[in-house]
Amino acid sequence: MRSEEQEMAEQLKQELEEIRFLGAEKVISRTFPKSSRERLSSLWNKEVEISAAAIGYFGAVAAVLLLGGLLWREAIVKPAVSVPLQVSNELLEAGGNYYWKDQYERMVARLENSGQD
Repeated sequence: MRSEEQEMAEQLKQELEEIRFLGAEKVISRTFPKSSRERLSSLWNKEVEISAAAIGYFGAVAAVLLLGGLLWREAIVKPAVSVPLQVSNELLEAGGNYYWKDQYERMVARLENSGQD
């Protein structure tokens, strides 16, 4: 078994003998920059790995903040609907419930009119 491995290793060395990497100097200069321009260029060539969980958390936080901001802004911008104060109107008690006199009279009139049809 050893002899087969050695033969394969020798054959691999022979096949790869002609292959040479000519860009070694360029790779070394980019890996270890000397000037400030080369350092800035190497800074832009960095690989950044971001996990899917981090993207999910960031997206969820952004969505909550955006939705909360929109709801808060909408609540502040919209004025409240004003209900006119009925000072001169009277309260009536009917069937254990309290009603404004004018509203009670309108409902009674409506019910009387629907009964005539």
